[in-house]
Amino acid sequence: MSRTSNKFALYVATGRIIAMIAQFAMPFFLTRFLSKDDYGIYAQFYTILIFVSTILCFGLQSNLYYFYSQVADNNKPKIVWNNFILMIIFGMVGCVLLLFPDIRRLLVGDSRLSDYFYLLLICVFLYIPTNLLAPLAVVRNDKCLATFYPPADIAVKILLVITVAEIWGSLYSIFCAIIILQFLEFLFIYGYILLKYKKVGLIDTLSIPLLKEQLAYSLPFGGAVILNTLCQRFDKIMCISYLTVGEYAIYSLAFFGIPGIMQIYDSICQVNVTNMANAHKDGNYDKILFLYKRFVIQTLSFSLPLICIVLVFTPQIILFMFSDKYLSVIPFFRLYILTFIVGMIGCGTILRAVGKTRLSLRAFAIATVIYIPIGIFLIQHFGIWGAMISALIGNLLPKMIQVVYEQKWMGIPFTQYLPWAKIFKLLAVSLLLLLPIGLVTFSLEVNILTAILLSSIYLICVYCLEIRFDLFIIEKATVVSMIKTFTIKILRIKECGKYQKIRRKE
Repeated sequence: MSRTSNKFALYVATGRIIAMIAQFAMPFFLTRFLSKDDYGIYAQFYTILIFVSTILCFGLQSNLYYFYSQVADNNKPKIVWNNFILMIIFGMVGCVLLLFPDIRRLLVGDSRLSDYFYLLLICVFLYIPTNLLAPLAVVRNDKCLATFYPPADIAVKILLVITVAEIWGSLYSIFCAIIILQFLEFLFIYGYILLKYKKVGLIDTLSIPLLKEQLAYSLPFGGAVILNTLCQRFDKIMCISYLTVGEYAIYSLAFFGIPGIMQIYDSICQVNVTNMANAHKDGNYDKILFLYKRFVIQTLSFSLPLICIVLVFTPQIILFMFSDKYLSVIPFFRLYILTFIVGMIGCGTILRAVGKTRLSLRAFAIATVIYIPIGIFLIQHFGIWGAMISALIGNLLPKMIQVVYEQKWMGIPFTQYLPWAKIFKLLAVSLLLLLPIGLVTFSLEVNILTAILLSSIYLICVYCLEIRFDLFIIEKATVVSMIKTFTIKILRIKECGKYQKIRRKE
């Protein structure tokens, strides 16, 4: 990956992280403002909005990453307008299909969410084309859009929803505010494309040959997107029909996650996949395995201590973020957080790097066939606990199948697939230093401020030990060099200060 792309990745990550931090305000406010039942309906609304929109998008926006740099400058507007118009058409067709009673019943059942179904359809239609913004920012190298749009979008959402909730105080008004937000986003993407690419007429704007190429590229990828979406969200759709709205409120908060962890993972993953792809071009299979193992240690070095400390302080986090109404989410939240350990291993990254994406598609297909009937059975018979178990199966099963395919492709046993010795060292460091924190937590009543203080001390100690054993995300030599550079700068500043004082005296 070039320096330019690395720099731009920093702008993208910055925008996403700021947006993620700002987004905390929404559940923090709504879980206190709305009753548990109303928050459950709000969570159902957003679950279906994201689920349906992801499927109807069919991964169309992703073809920009491939085609935009391949075509001549005069065809770039056609590529973008093709996508925009096609996504509008997909949204219209999808919304018409959702009006069929059987499909509607499958999504919302007889739940209270059916009262807001038409508002949901409007949101779906307006939301789909806005998925073009992220790839447009990347292919145009638009730093301003990449950095400022995500947090601005969340800020407007928070302002609209909270203002409407305070004035009118009804769930219906909150959903109307979301429609206004989606309409503003739709106008923004339309205005952005119009400004940058100037629509002169439908015939001049569209290109049927290019459209066919884009569809040929996108449709197979769309299949993988649908299967992945089913594995990740099918349990949440099923729960709308089988859980009460109060139970659904609890269940939705179980997937709150750890802020920032996936943003850091994604940034490392993109660079690592590129490096492994280069090694594959050179036919250096030993280097592919070396890079993969280093990637696993990098991701686990920052994530494992975070996962451990979040597991310990889950009650304080839930109480602070969502109030005591939602303390029953604690065991489900902890179970979900544990899956992050497997996620950090980066199952499927080797397949991506060596161009074996069909094997990933096959892994999701096999997992979906197994997961859906098991999920239906578990949710029907065991309620919220069955839903949680099915969610874990949907999350972990495709990753396990991808591991099997990667082992076969590399021709190695599982004992050589991961850097086990270093993983055990990371576990030992993280768990041993966690013991005193655990003892303090279980013996005394710890509030959120004390939890933050203890967490900070724990993470500093663990990361220092990881640096000492050269297990940290940043290599020991680099950290030492950074400390030396920082120390020299501080000393120079002090010397300048002393020199200026002497000059003043003179």
